[in-house]
Formats: sequence, C-alpha cells, structure tokens
Amino acid sequence: MKRILFIALFISIAMSNAWSQFKIGVRAGVTSSSISASDITVPNEYTIETLNNSKVGLQIGLMSQIKLGGLFIQPEVLIATSGGEVRVNDLVNNTSVVKDQKFTKIDIPVLVGVKMGPLRLGIGPVASMVLKSKSELTDIDKFDDKFKSATFGYQAGVGLDIWKIALDLKYEGNLSRLGDQVTISGKNYSFDSRGHQIIFGVGFLF
Repeated sequence: MKRILFIALFISIAMSNAWSQFKIGVRAGVTSSSISASDITVPNEYTIETLNNSKVGLQIGLMSQIKLGGLFIQPEVLIATSGGEVRVNDLVNNTSVVKDQKFTKIDIPVLVGVKMGPLRLGIGPVASMVLKSKSELTDIDKFDDKFKSATFGYQAGVGLDIWKIALDLKYEGNLSRLGDQVTISGKNYSFDSRGHQIIFGVGFLF
C-alpha cells in the first residue's frame, strides 16, 4: 500500500510540474505589412507597380507557451488584418492612382527556440488562411484577380517574458504566393504577389 501511495504521489508531482510548464493566454498585436509583386504592363492601357508603403494591421487571438528545459514552443491562433499598395498608371489618360489590397485571415504560427532567463529567441512556420480579401484593383475595367485561400511562411524573432506578460517582436516572410495571376481585358498576366510583415505582440498568460 505504501508503495502504491508513493507511486501515486510521484505521478501527481510529475504531472503538476509538467502542467506548470504549459501556459495558455490571450494575445493582441500590431503589424506593419506590405506586398511584393511583379510589375504588369498592359500595352497601350495600364502599368501596375508595387509600392513599398507599409500598411498597419491588427492581430488578436489565443497563444500558449510550453517550456522544455531551456527550450520553448509557442503556438498561436490569431485573427489578423494585413495589406499592401500598388500604383496603377493609366497610359491612355496619363493618370496615376494608388490602390489598396486588404486581407482578413487566420494566422497559425508555431515558434520554437531557446529560452535564456526572460529572453526568448525563436523561429518557426506560419500557416495563413484568408477569410476575406478586397482589392481596389477591381475598380479597373475588365480586371479580375484571384488570391489563394491558404499560404505558408515563416516567422523569426525575439521575445521577453515578464511576470505573466509575453512580449514579441517578429518578422514574417511568405514562402508561397498570395496570387499567381490577374486577368485584364480577358488576358492573363503573371502577378507573383507575396506578403511580409513586422509584428509586435503582447500576450497575457494565465
């Protein structure tokens, strides 16, 4: 009986210690995003070029942190907004206008890295699923674009844990395209668009 009680006590302590290394919480963040895309020339009609102007976006959702010795794993599930700008030059009327591209999506990043005291250094994959997209390029006559419903990328950054607060500064790059092509006047044009962003996030772990 004493042996059984000892084993049960040992398992309880081990499980309690393992559970103490797992935390879940809420997260919010601000992003600075832009889109890189190949320029398009429609002879005698338009040219479309990417601008490097950054757009401010927001993130909100859930996060968790799992500590394994000097390592950590940090999965997150976030609703996020992002976007970018392109310039459309009308060759017929000799005018130019800036158009926005906006996205609402679910981001699922998983950072893995080393933890040195309160400091964290991590890198990992991120999957994004587009819930809604809006492109002002559709204002152009006979224009149509199609964005992918899911993309994959990576995140790398530094974090700081203070009490129950988790601060993160991350860079996100895209490994897959947001879109492959656009259609103008019934003709397809290559439009290799990829998003990237800088993210500052604040989390509260329970």
